[in-house]
Amino acid sequence: MKKTLFWLLSFIITASFAVFQRMTGPTYPVKGGSLNAAGAQVSSYRFPRSCTTAGKDCVLKIKSSSKLEGYVSWRRYKSEEVPRTIALAYADGLLSGLLPDQPPAGKLEYRVFIGTAGAGTELTKEPVVTRFKGAVPAWALIPHIIFIFLFMFFSVRIFLSVFTTGFSVKHAVWLNIVFLLLGGFVFGPLVQHYAFGQAWTGFPFGGDLTDNKTLVMLLAWLPALYFVYKDRNYRPWLIAAFVVTAAVYLVPHSMFGSELDYAKNQVVTGGRN
Repeated sequence: MKKTLFWLLSFIITASFAVFQRMTGPTYPVKGGSLNAAGAQVSSYRFPRSCTTAGKDCVLKIKSSSKLEGYVSWRRYKSEEVPRTIALAYADGLLSGLLPDQPPAGKLEYRVFIGTAGAGTELTKEPVVTRFKGAVPAWALIPHIIFIFLFMFFSVRIFLSVFTTGFSVKHAVWLNIVFLLLGGFVFGPLVQHYAFGQAWTGFPFGGDLTDNKTLVMLLAWLPALYFVYKDRNYRPWLIAAFVVTAAVYLVPHSMFGSELDYAKNQVVTGGRN
């Protein structure tokens, strides 16, 4: 019963880290609830900050029980372009529009208004930035997510084992590193290749924060593996490895990722999302 509780606690902690990363990251949609804009009642809205190229998922959605007019003003991110506007269409309680497709890692900065051009009310306090990515096949994306989740899951369980007995730390640490290698160094680069055309953009090739976080976690767990197998005082190393892992997971996902430099027509790293 005690072992089951520790596994359950590990799952809850891991799920909490995953939700935190997702909701605080720069690709999480901008959402809002009920409000009054330009004399009209808006029930809710959802503005994407991540879109798939050649897809139909980059839809701006505004729900309302009454007929609305609206438009979106957009331009390419970090450009001096004059913003262009797209009228939003209302049908069956939904005011919606589709942002123009961009190359992988391309970004658009956009603002959404309720009302007519020149007399509209902006729904967000600041422009929304969305990044486009290529379609990632399920055979690459699903294993990446599963292995990364298992890595954090086992990291938590290994950390809890420092304060308990009856847990095979040697096998768990070795298996945990295998999960990290598969999720972060095999399927992770595959996902990034399909999404942005580049497999690894961390050290020493670039400043992609996600790739560098993965590398830091590996460097933290390798000494722990060494001391566990040497049967020395390994507990401080397990604690240190988990602290590093937890600190990495507290950094929002996809920060400073790939970004298309429109002026040079090349993908660079270190962008906002």
